[in-house]
Amino acid sequence: MYEFFHDPIYFLTMMGTVVFALSGAMAAARKELDIFGFIIVGLAPAVGGGTVRDLLLNAEKVFWIEDLNFLYVVIVVAVIAFFQVHRLEGKRYTLLMWADAFGLALFTIMGTQIAMTYDIHPVMVVVMGMITGTFGGMVRDIICNEVPFLLQKEIYALAAIVGSCAYLFFLHLGLDEQGAMVISVAATFIVRGLAIVFGWSLPPYKAGGSPT
Repeated sequence: MYEFFHDPIYFLTMMGTVVFALSGAMAAARKELDIFGFIIVGLAPAVGGGTVRDLLLNAEKVFWIEDLNFLYVVIVVAVIAFFQVHRLEGKRYTLLMWADAFGLALFTIMGTQIAMTYDIHPVMVVVMGMITGTFGGMVRDIICNEVPFLLQKEIYALAAIVGSCAYLFFLHLGLDEQGAMVISVAATFIVRGLAIVFGWSLPPYKAGGSPT
C-alpha cells in the first residue's frame, strides 16, 4: 500500500492497468463475450505492452508476474464491467476510444520511465515507451478480430512517441520528473484525443500513386 501512494511509476502503472482493463472490457462487450472472455480481453491491453517491454529489456521478472496486484485489478475491473456495462448501451465504442487514449498516455510515460532505468540509447527509451503504450491494445484488438488501432491510419503510435519524446525533452531542459511526467501524459492524450475528435490520420499508401 505504501508503494502505491508514494511511487509515481507504480501509481501510474496501476491507473493505466485499470483504464486499459476497462478498454478491454468495452471491447469484450461489443463482441458479447462471457465473463471469462471479459477477463482475458481486459488482461491483454493491461499487461501486453509491459510484457513485451520487459522481455525486450531482459528484465529479471515480467512486472505483472512479479506483482499479482495487476492481475487482481484486471479481474475486478472485468467482473464489474461484465455486470454493469449494459448501462452504457450505445456509448461503448466512444468509451473504448477514450479509455484507450487515457491508457495509452499513462502506459507510455510509465514505459518510458522504466526504460530509462536501463543502459539503453534515448531512441530505444522512446521505442520502449511506445511499445508499452500500444502493444497491449494491439493484442486486445487481434483477440477481438478487429484491425488494431496501431495498424490503422489513425494517429496512435505517433501520439505515444510525441509523449515519450516530450518527457525526455523536458527532463533535458531541467524540469523535475513530476512536471515532465504531467506534460508527457498530457501531450500523448491531447494528440490522440485531437485525432479522435477531428479524425486526423497519417496519409495511407495508395497503389499506383503517392500517399495522399
